[in-house]
Amino acid sequence: MTEQKLRALVAQAVRLDRGIHQAQEKLKGFKAQIAAEAETRADEAVATEGGGTSITFEGIGGCIARVTTAGPTLKSAVKPTDKKFDKIKEAACGFFTRLFETEVVYKPVAEFRDRATELLGRGAGTLIKLCETPGKTMVSFETKNTEERETS
Repeated sequence: MTEQKLRALVAQAVRLDRGIHQAQEKLKGFKAQIAAEAETRADEAVATEGGGTSITFEGIGGCIARVTTAGPTLKSAVKPTDKKFDKIKEAACGFFTRLFETEVVYKPVAEFRDRATELLGRGAGTLIKLCETPGKTMVSFETKNTEERETS
């Protein structure tokens, strides 16, 4: 790709990204208004299989907006360091150990990569890769200020 084509592509991508961002912000506002209206019409909502509720609103031309509120879910784990841990234990009325299972979790130590390299040498790479979550590739855009664009 030539430098000129790349510059044009970046400019198009930035304009599109800006438009998408503006549209997403506007959509977020619409969704908030529709969700707020659903709260005022809780009596019209129907129960869902998961213990939540759903209400459907019809728009002009037959389009619909469905507002679904999921039912409450249990926390996957309760840690002794959680703010609510003592209250949870107290609410269990002495049956805490019968209602919760103890689970051992291993966390990498501080400076894990360096320590693994010190201890394992070349073999550290395998261990480190097994303990990593791949990074996410992202492309972001920046727009020049209006004044800068006019002088470019």
